[in-house]
Amino acid sequence: MPPPAPRRRPVKTYLRAAAAVVVVIFMAVGWWASRDDAETAAVGDCLKSASSSSDRMEVVDCSSSEAQSKVIKKIDGHFTQFTAETECRKVEGATGFYAETGKGDEFLLCTKDA
Repeated sequence: MPPPAPRRRPVKTYLRAAAAVVVVIFMAVGWWASRDDAETAAVGDCLKSASSSSDRMEVVDCSSSEAQSKVIKKIDGHFTQFTAETECRKVEGATGFYAETGKGDEFLLCTKDA
């Protein structure tokens, strides 16, 4: 009696595994790209514009020539342009602000020139 033929795995099994690997890679790239986003900023961190065409900020080393502002207060919550400006006017030394709203964490960073 001949030995039984080896079982072949269906193509769907390989496709599912490949899709899972792609998802993990995209998640890792997303995490890596966002690790310097403003939401990770703390008091004492410095910020720069993410790009000239964006209003997004990212954390940079304060000794970097790219540093544009320094966080002097971080407040959780939703802020409009008006309420953010009003709130940061109360913070001694603040010359600017950055408010993140709409997706994920909502917060306000009161800043001064770096």
